[in-house]
Amino acid sequence: MMSKQSLTISLWALWFKRNKLVNEGLNFKMHELMGFIKNYAQDCCSNKNVVSFLTVPKIISWYPPTDRATKLNFDASFLCNTNEAIVAVLARDAEGQVMGACTYPLREIADAFIAEARTCERALYFARDMGFSNIILEGDSLTIFKKVKSTNEDRSILRPITKNIRFLERFFKNIEYRFVPREVNRAVYALAVDGRRRDYPCCWVEEVPDPVAKLVELDRNTWLCHG
Repeated sequence: MMSKQSLTISLWALWFKRNKLVNEGLNFKMHELMGFIKNYAQDCCSNKNVVSFLTVPKIISWYPPTDRATKLNFDASFLCNTNEAIVAVLARDAEGQVMGACTYPLREIADAFIAEARTCERALYFARDMGFSNIILEGDSLTIFKKVKSTNEDRSILRPITKNIRFLERFFKNIEYRFVPREVNRAVYALAVDGRRRDYPCCWVEEVPDPVAKLVELDRNTWLCHG
């Protein structure tokens, strides 16, 4: 009999794939979905201490970092039909204002897990190049954060990426990883979708494309109203 945990993960995975199909026209293969569910369930069992540290269920909207920190949200738009991905990073300050953003196309990406891991890696490269020293990384990929924060040896296909992420951490005075729900990540996801229109890396300083700017302003207004 399927456990409650497995059933919950299965329903969540099906809903996620359904949204990808309806909103982005991205088909999926059943064996890939089953593999995802199995691997995710195993990760949850082996890293329960990490999950409790990273999960922040009370967060339902974006909010800014402290005065001395920069918050970078990251996300990826993975195209399983072509094994390509557009990764996006959006940096904001304590006032909710954009400090910088970037999109970056990736080729020959096997699955969404690798796309998300590469996006986290790209966020660190971007933060380093922008000169940020105190950063908070927010994303909606719980598996990637668990891999990065786990003290166990990573034996998965993500190992080279997580190893490089740990190497990049040394460029910062302080770094914090936070898992957030997809709705909190809406602005940077819109940036990733917008990035599909370009076949080359793009970078913005203190601005973003108009569709993304509207969501940034919405995030900021929501925070001001609740704050």
